[in-house]
Amino acid sequence: MADAAAGRFEAWVVSTFNLVALSLVGLLAAHASGALEGELAGFGTIPGVAVFAYLWLLTAAATRWALADGGLEDLRSGLRGLWRLVLRGFAAGALIGGAFLLGVLLVGAILNGAPLLSLAFIALIGVAAASVVGGVIGGLSVVLDAGCYWVAGRLVGRWTESDASGRAADVESVGK
Repeated sequence: MADAAAGRFEAWVVSTFNLVALSLVGLLAAHASGALEGELAGFGTIPGVAVFAYLWLLTAAATRWALADGGLEDLRSGLRGLWRLVLRGFAAGALIGGAFLLGVLLVGAILNGAPLLSLAFIALIGVAAASVVGGVIGGLSVVLDAGCYWVAGRLVGRWTESDASGRAADVESVGK
């Protein structure tokens, strides 16, 4: 039961980190290019939170699936573990990209009364493209996650080593 809770927590942390990092990079790039000037004026807070929540739910579910066979601990098996996680990250990202665009298209079509035939054509091409883009982002996110996992492992290793050596020095001084 503790392993299941730890797996859910790991998936929650990784998916939240990835979505926030991607969102910040995207928003900063769009802001720097001036693309946000007229786009966000009529969007509103509630639709913005709804879109973010939908994307987070997709990301959390896909990340949980991607980490199901050992999580980031799989990286300890070297390049084989990294490659397996990158492939699963690509697949999870493709699912996120396709499902996100399909959801946004469906809600937009319902709210705007778009004809079903044009929606199907846009969805067919758009979901395929969004899946490829999402897959690439998912694979790159795994590489970022692996780097953060490696750095965290090095920092924790140093902290535990220095803590253990401090305790050893304490034991030696008590024995004298």
